[in-house]
Amino acid sequence: MEFMSALGSQEDTYRPSLFELVAQEKLKELLQPAVQYILAIYAQRYPRLLLKIVNNHEEFYALLMLLIERHYLKEWGGSFAENFYGLKRVSIKQIDSIKLASHVKLQNSIPLSNREISQSLLVLVGLPYVKCRLDLLYQQISGRSILGDEQEEIENEQLNDPTILKKQKMMIRLKRLFKRVYPILNFLYYGSNLAYNIAYLFGKTRYYTPWLHLLGLEVKRMSMHDYRAHYDKSSNGSISQQPFSLVLLPMSIFFFKFLEWWYSSEFSRGGSKHGQEGENTIPPPEKIKPDSRGVKVPNTANTCPLCLINPINNPTALPSGYVFCYTCAYHYVEEYGRCPVTWIKVNKDAENLTKLYADVI
Repeated sequence: MEFMSALGSQEDTYRPSLFELVAQEKLKELLQPAVQYILAIYAQRYPRLLLKIVNNHEEFYALLMLLIERHYLKEWGGSFAENFYGLKRVSIKQIDSIKLASHVKLQNSIPLSNREISQSLLVLVGLPYVKCRLDLLYQQISGRSILGDEQEEIENEQLNDPTILKKQKMMIRLKRLFKRVYPILNFLYYGSNLAYNIAYLFGKTRYYTPWLHLLGLEVKRMSMHDYRAHYDKSSNGSISQQPFSLVLLPMSIFFFKFLEWWYSSEFSRGGSKHGQEGENTIPPPEKIKPDSRGVKVPNTANTCPLCLINPINNPTALPSGYVFCYTCAYHYVEEYGRCPVTWIKVNKDAENLTKLYADVI
């Protein structure tokens, strides 16, 4: 990988192109939805074991990546995605202190210090986790604004109500402030990364992200000396095992995405190409009317009646025919043993929760 595209790097053969850096960033973005998809699939079979992990997926993924990234930073001097593209992190102080040719100083590079590894983990794992949590919080707060003026009037009444505690009023003000400020911070976050990408493309900076600039680390291509030093240090390591393990991950992601497409297509249900129904097509059951004691059905389509999230997260149908989020349906049936809309009895069994796909909703 390190000997591939070197456009714009004639002066420094170990300076990666922006294409390589963006590609490794895209690979890193594919990991979380792939892990989340695999957990969601197996959680339907083993809900008691995996449901808590699915509900706390962000924490689980952060812990998993903390272990993986720490291993790759110690062994290879770069993150998992960077190592996949044959890249490593080098301290700027180390580069500036050695007054030799580029290929010589890279071959004699020193491994990252414990402090540099900790700082890299903070950016690689801590920053994305905080960003993900803030995105979810903003979605929850801004989702309530769908009600428009009604929600704002309710909040104004609560602020003017003397019986409301000061803490509750403070929380309302903080939520309003966060809803106004966070889009600006989000713009600065992505805008600064884009500015550094453009500056790196034209050779105006040594860093392609502002976070690497703060850490004083530069991304370079790995040399053959780096690979030899690693495999000489590892007595059980073999050169043929590493490429196989690197290819296995993207192949597994592609395989699971293919399964998702297949089970949501007409081929898996035996449908014809011309839209004609097959002979064994089962007619839909008669719709059961909602019970007056149950929760109200939302007016907007593809909305969970329990949590009111749109679109429904991991849509699941009960025997009554109504669709909910999987976690909402599972917890409600587990606690009450009935459909929350029609109040018909539902056995506390995972088999009564039917997975639905995008083209069924």
